Amino acid sequence: MYVRKTQTLVDDIEYEVDKMRNNALHQLKQDTKIEIGTPLHAELKSVVETALWQDAPDLKDKMPSAWCKMESQVTIKFEQVDKKTIRVDLDTTDDDKLKFPPNHNRWDNQTIHEKHWTPLVKQWLSRRNTKEVEHDEVQETYRVIANQLVSFMGKHASLNTAIKEMPELKLYVPSHYIEKLEKQENRIKAKPKAPTTDDDVAVDVEALTRAAIAHRITTANQE
Repeated sequence: MYVRKTQTLVDDIEYEVDKMRNNALHQLKQDTKIEIGTPLHAELKSVVETALWQDAPDLKDKMPSAWCKMESQVTIKFEQVDKKTIRVDLDTTDDDKLKFPPNHNRWDNQTIHEKHWTPLVKQWLSRRNTKEVEHDEVQETYRVIANQLVSFMGKHASLNTAIKEMPELKLYVPSHYIEKLEKQENRIKAKPKAPTTDDDVAVDVEALTRAAIAHRITTANQE
C-alpha cells in the first residue's frame, strides 16, 4: 500500500530514534547505579561521613545524633584530575541516615577528595568514567542517525520509495506504518510519486543498523 511521506511520519521516525537513545542512556545509568544495601553503597556512605567529619573525626561517634543533622540524601561531588567531575545523589534509608556535623547542610555539594577514596570507590569511579564517555558517544551516535534519517526522508515523497532504497529504514519506522505499507488491497496500487530531489544523502547504514540491533537486544533482555 502506498504510504505518503508526511511530517508526522518523519517526526515519528525521530521519536523512535529518541526512544532508542533514551533506552541506551538508561542502561548506562543502570550499570553504575548505587543500590542501597550493597557494599558499594555502604562504603560510599562511610566515605561521605569520613569527609564530613574530617576536621574532628573523633567527634562523629561521640556527638549525640540529636545534636547533629541526620539526612537521608546528599549530593556527592568527586573532582577528578583531567577527568569530568562526577556528581551523584546518594540516598539512604530512614533507619540508616547520614550523620552530618551541626554546621553542614545536605543541599550543599559535598566534595569528596581523592584522599578519602577507598579501592572500591575508585573502582566504581573508573567504571563511571567509562560510562560517561559511552554516554557522550551514544548521544552523538543517535544525533547523527536522527539527522541522517530526516535528510534521507527529505528526498522521498513516500515511505515506499524510501524503504525500497534503504530497507534498513524499517528498523526506525513505527510498526503501524510498516503494517500499512505491507497491507495488500484488491485495487490498483497508487503509483508512488517521484522523489522530491535527486540529491544524494549520506547515511551510515552500518551504524544505524548496529544501533537498532543493540536496542532490540537490550529491550529483549529487559522483558
